[in-house]
Parts: sequence; C-alpha cells; structure tokens
Amino acid sequence: MALGIDINGAPALQAAVLGLRRAEKEIQKQVRTQTREKLLPEWQKAVRERADTRLEQRVLADTARVKMSNQNVRLSSATVGRKLSGGLNPKTQAAAAEFGADRKVKVTYDARSRKGKTFKVTRRTRAQLRPVRKGGYAVFPAAKELIPRFAALWVQTVVRTFHEGIEGK
Repeated sequence: MALGIDINGAPALQAAVLGLRRAEKEIQKQVRTQTREKLLPEWQKAVRERADTRLEQRVLADTARVKMSNQNVRLSSATVGRKLSGGLNPKTQAAAAEFGADRKVKVTYDARSRKGKTFKVTRRTRAQLRPVRKGGYAVFPAAKELIPRFAALWVQTVVRTFHEGIEGK
C-alpha cells in the first residue's frame, strides 16, 4: 500500500518541484534528507494511533515508511518485512488489515488428524478481522489527514534549504 502526494493543481508544490529539479545535487540531497527526517516520525505516529488491533499494529504501523525523491513524497505501509508467525504476509495481504473483510464468510478446507486421516473443516476464517470499510482504518485516514500538512512542510523545507544555500550556511 503506497500513497503519493499529487502535485497537480497545487502551484506552490509545482514551483518547489521545479526549483528542486534545477538545484545542485547537494541541495537536492539536503532537502530529501531533512524532509524525510521530519515526515517519517509523524507518519509512523499517525498510523500507529489509528491501528487499534494487534494485527494492524504489526502489518500496517510497524511497516510505515516514507520514501523521498526530488518530485514526490511516497507514504507507504506494508511494503517491508517478512511473514508473521501465523503465516500472514504483510506485503500481499495488508488489504484485509486495512479495509477489513466479510466476517460471515465460511471457508471449507481439508485438515489432517494426528493419525493421518483427512477430513473437511468449515470455519469463519475472517472472524478476527474488522468489518469492511471502504475508507480504511489506519493508513488511508492517516494519509488523508497528513498529506496537506506534509505538502506544506515539503515546500517550506525546499524554500528554507534554498535560502540557506544562498546565504552560504
């Protein structure tokens, strides 16, 4: 699950991106580094505050990351890590933790007894998940709240870094 700040229609962001593209490599690096240092803790805190269940904490909050480029800020979650002890892979199955699932669905599968005999088992395997919510529970609400703030901070960081570069600091 990855989100990006869309710069269409935002003149200040477009000006910052254009200015950053033409800047020296060292200034570009400073902007990326400073922006990431400020955004990452805020992003992780926002996702962690909204992740109520232990599954959401492990799959969504613990994997929240910020990736920077000269023209984009990418907020992501559930893109790193390995399978959890129960077998859930956050990279491929994070949608169930973020958006919930139909808890009434029953799944029938084959099980094997200790003596080696196979038999059918019918269970509600999604009962531990939250009900379906189109807008998500943790990542998407956090992004909806923080993207405007992050965009403003990114522009401020670009302007401040340019200003410090001109002054020679």
